[in-house]
Amino acid sequence: MQIAVDFCQPFTLDHSNIRGRFTRLGPTVQTIIGQHKYPPLANHLLGEIIGLAVLLSSSLKYEGLFTLQTSSDGPISMMVVDVDSDGNVRACLRVDEERLKAMIAEEDGGEEALRGQVLKLMGRGHIAFTVDQGDEHERYQGIVSLEGETLAKCAEAYFRQSEQLETAFKLEVHRGETDADWWVGGLFLQKMPVSASGDAATPEEAEKVAEDWNRSTILMASATENELVDISLSAHDLIWRLFHDEEPRVYEQSDLRFKCRCSREKIEGALVTYPLEELLSMREEDTGEVGVSCQFCNTRYGFDEGDLRALKADDATADAKAEDSTAEDSPSA
Repeated sequence: MQIAVDFCQPFTLDHSNIRGRFTRLGPTVQTIIGQHKYPPLANHLLGEIIGLAVLLSSSLKYEGLFTLQTSSDGPISMMVVDVDSDGNVRACLRVDEERLKAMIAEEDGGEEALRGQVLKLMGRGHIAFTVDQGDEHERYQGIVSLEGETLAKCAEAYFRQSEQLETAFKLEVHRGETDADWWVGGLFLQKMPVSASGDAATPEEAEKVAEDWNRSTILMASATENELVDISLSAHDLIWRLFHDEEPRVYEQSDLRFKCRCSREKIEGALVTYPLEELLSMREEDTGEVGVSCQFCNTRYGFDEGDLRALKADDATADAKAEDSTAEDSPSA
């Protein structure tokens, strides 16, 4: 049997009335990290938020885009991950490398000691969960403060405070022997309501639910880093190894991959809003072009003087046609 590499595996624990997700990511994370030159500590945190975004998005029913974004005042001041409903993932971050180097130098234990200390690396701020399903649907957003030792703890606090759902995550980011060898493994558990009708649980039911939840989260915590990122261990085998007494039931697995949504057309749509003289003044001295690079994939789009003049001419023609059409459709006096 061929074992999928980048995937998210839904499952339920029927004995405990708990739903879960398991994700393992290799090539997707490696591609994203390989497109940038972030410091290793920043790459580790980026891998963690990618895993978290995949687990969160997979627990939602949506057609569109799920975005997980942080904003804060620390050395790593912004991280953003997009996961669309087709399984396409992209991510980037903003890091002040000088501040990060100074923080590492001042910390007892250096980089290793800082790993996982979200409040130090990111500072004060928040993390936002956004679901955008297009113009026909209202955009949903949830925000929670960056409070906790890990991003997973921040997400758990959000579900506990805003959704009243007990939720637990386990995320591991593994760095191999080379700078390009990164793997992410993650587990997600969420306690489902005792009654679909919303009726309050009896004391006996509440006690059983609490016991089941505690037992299941302990089992999840027992998963090792090697188990979560070992591509020779299938998702089914890992889930069975951890939760066989909980009667696990697995569902259809979804594939994941890196894909950026940037394009030359989108960049043109942004540039055309500027006056031509301003665009010409933005050209780089060495290339003679206006160069625009995608912050997610680092693809550079170059526009020389001829491109810019043609772009503005096309825009003027389109505006003229729109005005003519409006005039034709207007009632005569």
